[in-house]
Amino acid sequence: MRGNGTNMTKISAKNVNVFYGSKQALFDVSLDIMDKEVTALIGPSGCGKSTFLRCLNRMNDVIDICKVEGSIKMDELELNSRKLDVVRLRENVGMVFQKPNPFPKTIYENVSYGPTIHGMAQSKSELDQIVEMSLKKAALWEEVKDRLDEIGTGLSGGQQQRLCIARAISVSPEVILMDEPCSALDPIATAQIEELIDDLKKEHTIVIVTHSMSQAARVSQKTGFFHLGKLIEFGDTEKIFKNPDNQQTQDYITGRFG
Repeated sequence: MRGNGTNMTKISAKNVNVFYGSKQALFDVSLDIMDKEVTALIGPSGCGKSTFLRCLNRMNDVIDICKVEGSIKMDELELNSRKLDVVRLRENVGMVFQKPNPFPKTIYENVSYGPTIHGMAQSKSELDQIVEMSLKKAALWEEVKDRLDEIGTGLSGGQQQRLCIARAISVSPEVILMDEPCSALDPIATAQIEELIDDLKKEHTIVIVTHSMSQAARVSQKTGFFHLGKLIEFGDTEKIFKNPDNQQTQDYITGRFG
């Protein structure tokens, strides 16, 4: 499923509409997410950015009244197809949530959980390797290597979030979705996560929802601005922040509304 080379489209969304019961949450959203880039989704609260993010790994399926229309393709695979193996999809499209949510298990078990259920390791030493590699990639190994059998929820907030990132990357997903991953963290932990995002994009495509415009400007290559369920503007981050085409985007970025 993996594309190679840069500037390939990883996910292509066309005319996506989302309804919660009779209320429409997204209107006709179309955008292309590039492979091995960071795409940021910004906009005021309740504007549809998290709803769109959850379309990318079918998380909206867990909401009974939610209906998704339109096409979302990942490497030509139609994600909205009824035949799609959603478990496989979520293995391939990892998710990191706003509030760090480690399992109430040891640090080791948090990271080894996915590879174990997906049968990715043939032996304990292979599993050890995956755990170490994932924690290293999440820039957490040095801090926890001597306490892998301690409960993950005992870590600080920033460490817990990096543990959740290690857990997400342990199954080698092609895409990582992040829903305001730093909103519960202090500035130092936030800077660590941002540095990590920069590193992870070498191997993963990342889509991040953030309420922090400065964060979007720092970490992403492309930015989409959502307002009231519509994608108002999408393009290179630098252009969106310095010279947007749309007055609404300009007003939001300069703090005139939202």
